[in-house]
Amino acid sequence: MTSKERKVILDASAVLAFLLRERGYQTVDKVLSVAVVPASAMVETLYRAAEKGYRQNPADVHDDLLALGVTVEPVTDADTVRAAELIVTSKQDPAPGSLSLGDGLCIAVAERLGLPLTGGDRYWSQVGSTVAFMPFR
Repeated sequence: MTSKERKVILDASAVLAFLLRERGYQTVDKVLSVAVVPASAMVETLYRAAEKGYRQNPADVHDDLLALGVTVEPVTDADTVRAAELIVTSKQDPAPGSLSLGDGLCIAVAERLGLPLTGGDRYWSQVGSTVAFMPFR
């Protein structure tokens, strides 16, 4: 981590909302300078932005996000195990919805760092996570 205090984890949907000026982007804009994006979510952000017609190439988007203060956090071996546990549990839940690979990794990184998570999937509020979930829209 950088010396600047990190305060929130952002998932790919939050970063994409900011880039594409989608509903809720103003909320994301307010926390970018203190945000952590797991490496897995950064990959998803970069390729989905290109898929959605965002005009900058992935390398430039990445550089621009870093210049705004975003920190990219590597995924650890322990994160992969915790993400798998979360995903398996979500698929056994009778409630509609389940976690994707990216979702599970975002939550696992948030738990490891002890930071709240901001994303667009309201299902996350039903997941047995140890961190707070704050939807951005």
